[in-house]
Amino acid sequence: MFNLYLSIAAAFLATLLLTFLLRPVARTLDFVDRPGGRKKHSGDVPVIGGLAMFIGLLLGLSLLPTEVRPPVSFTGVAFVFVCLGLLDDRFNLPSALRLFVQVGSVLAMAIFGAMSVEFVGAPFGLGMTVFEPAMAMFVTVMLVVGAVNALNMVDGTDGLAGVMGLVALVGVSIIALQGGNVTVLAVSTVLAAVVVAFLVFNLPIAINRSVRVFMGDAGSMMIGFSIVWMMVSLSQDPATPVSPVVLLWLAALPIYDMVSTAWGRARRGRSPLSADDTHLHHEFKKAGFTDQGTLAVLAGIAVMLAPIGAVLELALRLPEWISLIAFVVSGWLIVRFLRVVARTRASKPI
Repeated sequence: MFNLYLSIAAAFLATLLLTFLLRPVARTLDFVDRPGGRKKHSGDVPVIGGLAMFIGLLLGLSLLPTEVRPPVSFTGVAFVFVCLGLLDDRFNLPSALRLFVQVGSVLAMAIFGAMSVEFVGAPFGLGMTVFEPAMAMFVTVMLVVGAVNALNMVDGTDGLAGVMGLVALVGVSIIALQGGNVTVLAVSTVLAAVVVAFLVFNLPIAINRSVRVFMGDAGSMMIGFSIVWMMVSLSQDPATPVSPVVLLWLAALPIYDMVSTAWGRARRGRSPLSADDTHLHHEFKKAGFTDQGTLAVLAGIAVMLAPIGAVLELALRLPEWISLIAFVVSGWLIVRFLRVVARTRASKPI
């Protein structure tokens, strides 16, 4: 346990220091996010948080005992996502290229890292669902790539992606602790420390405006991948008494936002992968909510949603299919409610 505390402290301090020190480097290399179009922030902001967090995470994990560290496939794919994100932050890569690299990286992890979703419990009321190898590979790619992009899509206002990731990480840590999965517990707590350190520079508060930093695609994709890797590890571990549906609730709001936004784009005849300003945080900011108000509302809902799966299945002992139906219905109601609130406020005269 001492090693874990040391890893958490080292990861936090390293991320804190690196984020501060890399800010001028980011400006020199033009790794900055400039306002304009969908981007309403003021001034050029360094987009180096993702790299700082990844280095902090690697340092923290390296201090753990060998038997507790995650496999090389985890750090390898996380490294690929960080590199992809850095290139995208700098050169704005085509969405098709990003998707190709994401799919290829997850396939490599599934094939060489022996990490795939082979069963998903009984969410359809038809008994245990077990996938054949080819289907397991397909489901793994869909889940991991979807989760990576879900967190990436909510990274549109200060603090939001970091807080959403932190909510999921706390839930994963609790489940890993109860299930005795020491590797997932170590990764989740060390990564949580890294995210907290980054939020020192990214929360929408007055005292950090002069040192503000964005995580960029490098950070959001790395965190999204890490979270879904841990969720897959927990759900496929026979020793961990949790179904995949319970884990969905930990990242409910980013999933709802991604699905509803992609569906809206498709209905308008656009690619679901195209960029626009129709995410929930965009709707709130267009309605006149401040960054602080947008973060408070969306983070509060994420925190309330996170434990619902555990309450339904582990406390109330309800079947998994009821939890899945509740997840889908809740998503429709919450997204509809939030968009109505935002649009109603936007329509009111100032």
